[in-house]
Amino acid sequence: MEKIIDFVQNLSLDITGGAVISSLYVAQLFGVELSSQIVLGLAIAIWLIYTADHLWDGYRVKGDAVNPRHAFHQRHFKLILGIAVFVFGCGVYNTFELLSDTIWFGLGLVALTGLYFFYLKFSKAHLQKELFAAFVYVAGIFVGPMSLLEHWDWFMLGAFIQFFLLAYVNLMLFPLFEKDEDDQQGMASIVTNRGAEQTRKRIVLALILNGLIAIACIGLGINEGKLQFMILAMSWPLLLLFLRQDVFKRYKFYRIIGDGIFFLPGLALL
Repeated sequence: MEKIIDFVQNLSLDITGGAVISSLYVAQLFGVELSSQIVLGLAIAIWLIYTADHLWDGYRVKGDAVNPRHAFHQRHFKLILGIAVFVFGCGVYNTFELLSDTIWFGLGLVALTGLYFFYLKFSKAHLQKELFAAFVYVAGIFVGPMSLLEHWDWFMLGAFIQFFLLAYVNLMLFPLFEKDEDDQQGMASIVTNRGAEQTRKRIVLALILNGLIAIACIGLGINEGKLQFMILAMSWPLLLLFLRQDVFKRYKFYRIIGDGIFFLPGLALL
């Protein structure tokens, strides 16, 4: 079982699945229905973004990588690259099955992703890597539902901000657990750049902000009530990871729980 979990995590299949489920949930909130082509396009896009990121990290590491994901992509670089090229081709073919509005939104996501990799290439410190990555991930979740809306409103913007805060906390937590590996490999992260204490303060601030938004919306009857309860349900596992880093680092459950929060909206879909 452990080898299966490692395989799924190393290939970012869990992250891809979480993005698809969250996007279906957002579509339900907005009252639109995602076609199978949109779902497939999202899965391909998210998987390619994360795979390209890991391939780039594995390529940049000098010597044998310490981080399991980087080591996996380093060992199987050519095979994964070949699969990624094939998947990209499938994505291009799938594009012809999409509505024009969805294609334009998808191109916007491609441009945003390009800016992200441009930033990684030319920024030595990577001070805003987690912030940028969280925005790209959530943009991927929202791009399908947004492309089907005839009118946008504040509810959509609020939902985007709340999902973004969850993704940002998620991406700040992992470097706390992997600081030793990043130091050994010389990999930049928010922890290596700003320090663990500053990272913890940002995590606390983001969790409190998201919680206050959710509680205020529930109390005032603003926005969709079920969204706010879902945001709170997704926040608790992140808070637990933050408070008990020693336990979850020892048993290596932190990525399962951290990425697993984006599967929770699937309960609402049922």
